[in-house]
Amino acid sequence: MQAAYSAIVQGNHGAVAQKGQAIHDSFILEQSLTEQDRRDLKAAVPQKFLQIDQRFHRLAAALAQAGRQKNTREQVDVFNRMTESCVACHSRYVTDRFDGLQDQSLPQGWGHDADSEDRALTHD
Repeated sequence: MQAAYSAIVQGNHGAVAQKGQAIHDSFILEQSLTEQDRRDLKAAVPQKFLQIDQRFHRLAAALAQAGRQKNTREQVDVFNRMTESCVACHSRYVTDRFDGLQDQSLPQGWGHDADSEDRALTHD
């Protein structure tokens, strides 16, 4: 995320595309897992976590696309939504690692596919 941010503020569209694609491609459920490993992973984490993570990786694909299109405005918008997803997930599932996010009152839509723009990301 830090490298993507730096690339955005420097106008380095190629790096934005590359970093966004790398984040997208790191989605754990798309990795080389056996079916049993996939079932075990899904059983070990809450469904809401998986939904937030899936949204984050869809947004990463949109960031990559915005980089390829050299669309800085879209890069900033998508990066902001990615950041919201990170904060939503960390404040809900890993406050032991991110104690500053504990007991935060966050907007309800953060980390959720609540708006039509996010749903549209699944159709790209």
